[in-house]
Amino acid sequence: MIKECGCAGGLSDRTHYEEVVLDTMLYSARLKERVARESSAVIVAMARMIAGTFEDGGKVLLCGNGGSAADAQHLATELTIRYRSSVDRPALPAIALSTDTSALTAGANDLGYDAVFTRLVEAYGREGDILIGLSTSGNSQSVVNALDYARRQGIKTLALLGGDGGELKGAADLEIIVPHFGSADRVQECHITIGHVIIDLVERLLGYCRS
Repeated sequence: MIKECGCAGGLSDRTHYEEVVLDTMLYSARLKERVARESSAVIVAMARMIAGTFEDGGKVLLCGNGGSAADAQHLATELTIRYRSSVDRPALPAIALSTDTSALTAGANDLGYDAVFTRLVEAYGREGDILIGLSTSGNSQSVVNALDYARRQGIKTLALLGGDGGELKGAADLEIIVPHFGSADRVQECHITIGHVIIDLVERLLGYCRS
């Protein structure tokens, strides 16, 4: 049984629910347009950094929590396996640090959750690699700590953030802040689109996609 959420309109009021769909999707589209217009140069710079790292034999690590962890896994998979079936290329080395539940639970239990990504960067990261941190608030302490550690180890850092950037604003070599406040959903929608555009550009920069 579908329950009402307390919003105006009833189940028979199709117009109201259609307006919710329209308002939500158009807002998301306008937010992506704003990010594209304001941050296109940074997106290209991120892609160039990643492509250069792959050319130099380095790898990309990604970390985030909740939906951002899912986005990190999504993007890592598209780098290691493939982004588009039409582009035939070698695997590109990327690791999402949220995928090993044994490591995450052991780290949270033994070191405290705020240190779990830092410990995994210590294990897998090397000077010249890249760590991408995703945080819709910019205040996820596990991501804050990991990016801080990475920079001190000579690992390049990128950040996809939301709101006003939170504690992570200015903490990475390059950052994109999605200017949406109050919820993670619209920020995450922008983050995954940014990630897809970056992968497309990386494939072009490496010469795998010439269209």
